[in-house]
Amino acid sequence: MAARKPATAAPTRDAVFTSASSLFSARGFDGVSMDDIAKAAEVNKAMIYYHYTDKLALYRAVIGSGLEAMGAIIGEIVQTPQGAPEKLDRFVEAFVRMTEMRPWMPSMMLREIAEGAPHLDADTLVHLRSIVMGFGAILRQGQDAGQFRDVNPVLAYSSVVAPIIFNAARERVAQQPGREGQDLPLLANISHEDVIAHGQKSARRMLLKRKFL
Repeated sequence: MAARKPATAAPTRDAVFTSASSLFSARGFDGVSMDDIAKAAEVNKAMIYYHYTDKLALYRAVIGSGLEAMGAIIGEIVQTPQGAPEKLDRFVEAFVRMTEMRPWMPSMMLREIAEGAPHLDADTLVHLRSIVMGFGAILRQGQDAGQFRDVNPVLAYSSVVAPIIFNAARERVAQQPGREGQDLPLLANISHEDVIAHGQKSARRMLLKRKFL
């Protein structure tokens, strides 16, 4: 019989994951040490190694969990009997909701992409592939139905997702201490419902043939 893990294992793992995601998001991989994570999580550093082999494994677990969850959501959207335009709407909303549920994801992914994704292995990237492929499936469904224009799927994906990720980064700037009194229109408070509606409208205008607008 396998040995049972201590009752504190799950709460400790959650504390480590939460602290690591926040720190990696703010400082990047190189700017965070295992000591930093242990201090933020209020655990002994040895407990981190109980759950993760090293800092890189923990970093990949943080990003991988977000990508895997997002891929599962997109997969469910693809499998619904809805039409492609409706699936496109849900795709946009799913990405905005991701920035609410996992606010650390946008900045971590932006930094990784800007640096050439040096910390992401094949197992982690396969989750990102499932998201892009899911979008491609929605795009093909719309094209097969004669609703969507012929466009490069990678460029279309980037055009839909990039504004959502940028908005999340914009919100992060606005949340920094001392920004409340600054008169910066770019940092205006915009509800996520408005972000979703705008993103859905923009995506439809980009992809739908004129007669379906």
